[in-house]
Amino acid sequence: MITSGDIQGHWHRAWLKSPSFNDCETTVHWMQCGSLYADIRIPPNRPDVRGASALADLPDATLMALLRAEGFAGVVSLRDDVCTWQREINWHGRPEAEDSGLLEFNGSDRLMETGVFGDYAELWNRRSEQPASAMHLMAGTAHAFIVSIGQRFVFGVGQPEAENSRNTIAALEAGQRTWALQEQLRHVFAFGRWDGACGLAELCTNPLLEGQTVLSCTGDGALVWHAVDFLGQRCEVPLTQPASVQIDAA
Repeated sequence: MITSGDIQGHWHRAWLKSPSFNDCETTVHWMQCGSLYADIRIPPNRPDVRGASALADLPDATLMALLRAEGFAGVVSLRDDVCTWQREINWHGRPEAEDSGLLEFNGSDRLMETGVFGDYAELWNRRSEQPASAMHLMAGTAHAFIVSIGQRFVFGVGQPEAENSRNTIAALEAGQRTWALQEQLRHVFAFGRWDGACGLAELCTNPLLEGQTVLSCTGDGALVWHAVDFLGQRCEVPLTQPASVQIDAA
């Protein structure tokens, strides 16, 4: 029987297959440490946003393309080889269905996931396991998850009770840029690497932040989120402890 100890580490998705859709191009990173996880999914062929100073500068069609990305984080539970990813935060707001998959190992570092509530299969390859750490923190009123494996990390920040983005996307299709859209795009998910005390984004739901510092660690060990809103305004947000769970699986 598979336990949470078996799925620790940095997983990269090789492919997703369903009766109507096959995907081997979306870049997917899932990091697991203890019961905490973070997952980011960036589709291929995103629009070129070079030259823009803020997401607000981009045309609606470009924003629509960026909204194809996904990110979510929270806690996993396992029962009878079925893993459920509880999405404490989700870049697209409250999910419409439970995220559960039947897991089966093919070797120690190849994992097949078969949908329980959806007809799909995903193949995952484990890149590394340790050293690992995970934190659940607060970013003002939002929640933040950071899972680090070696020098890599997945970081996500969002509101646990955010509305599903369906209506936000429909409004954008109609040419309306709602406050909910700005809130969704203000929160981010990023995959990156630690360079000393700085966490540099390599992939991000906001591509304007790629190559930039999204996290930093102060001299006293505190973490800071380098937030950038829809209009391009920057703000340093301390990540604080009231909702924290920290696990070091090294």
